[in-house]
Amino acid sequence: MEGFSKRPVFWSAAFLVWLALLVWVSMRIPPTGQEQAFPQQDKVLHFVFFSGGGVVLAALLRLTTLLRPWPLVFAATLVLSLLGAADEYHQQFVPGRDGLSLADWIADTAGALAGGVLLIRTGPLLSRSLSSPP
Repeated sequence: MEGFSKRPVFWSAAFLVWLALLVWVSMRIPPTGQEQAFPQQDKVLHFVFFSGGGVVLAALLRLTTLLRPWPLVFAATLVLSLLGAADEYHQQFVPGRDGLSLADWIADTAGALAGGVLLIRTGPLLSRSLSSPP
């Protein structure tokens, strides 16, 4: 991970892949009759997916801005929270989806925050690899 993790192009591509996955999943019509494995499974999936986005966007911002760690986490969380809100708005127009779920948006935002915090708290290994030039 030493070489590519220092390159903004890697994290830019990773964020674009994450964003494309968000759009693809959001546009899919959910299968009918599929039960959840456990209560609130969809909230957990929102949280985990946006945690991944938080890690990727925070890494990209760390390499391309002069933001200190906590403002960086705030910026990544804000951007992803807005994307989560836009996704919830969009889903109301997809057949079979409800959209405008406050609970889903909260899970998105909490996941984004957790991902950003995870990135800055992972310890010296990741911090060194992201802060030193290639």
